[in-house]
Amino acid sequence: MGAERRRVRNPRGEGDRLRRDLIDAAGRLLGEGVTHEALSLRAVAREVGIATTSVYLHFPDRTALLTAVYQERFGELTTFLREAAAGTPEPAGQLRACCLAYERFALERPNAYRVLFDVPGIQQDPPPGVAREDLPGVLFFDTMRGLVERCMDAGEARRADPVLATTCLIAALHGMASLRINRPSYPWPPIEVVVDHLLRTQVGRASA
Repeated sequence: MGAERRRVRNPRGEGDRLRRDLIDAAGRLLGEGVTHEALSLRAVAREVGIATTSVYLHFPDRTALLTAVYQERFGELTTFLREAAAGTPEPAGQLRACCLAYERFALERPNAYRVLFDVPGIQQDPPPGVAREDLPGVLFFDTMRGLVERCMDAGEARRADPVLATTCLIAALHGMASLRINRPSYPWPPIEVVVDHLLRTQVGRASA
């Protein structure tokens, strides 16, 4: 691209819109194949059409911007799962619906899915002043863990450590999603078959 695009200045009080534009631009660049190591604040500013110095009004460094993108994509995934489970009354059916939606999200939105797991992780303990529930990925994990616990409480899954069971289930779902994205020509089993097997082996849920 030649000269930088000029962005119309936001009216007073609309600084949040610029922050939103910066997150969208960074996510778009990452989705188009720019690695998180190669992503620069200058490139994001150019994409939005502002001076690089304006980025610092909202993000002190690249890691802060990447974390915001990371949080945004996890929010999209969590909403996708919750909507999938909304029409099913029993916990086991809701958990299965969420697992199927997870795989569907990865296959239908591979760029967004890659952004989720390409952005550097953040420290395990919340930074000073940041609540645990505000960390990227926590709401997604808690949504899955809540369903696993409800299945256990309802006798629809074997009693176990729900955090460990949820961790193993998500790891297995992620592994299958990544393989299906990166090796689409392989004759993978139908995703329903895979999900039912994972639910039996990871959380002890009976076949659907």
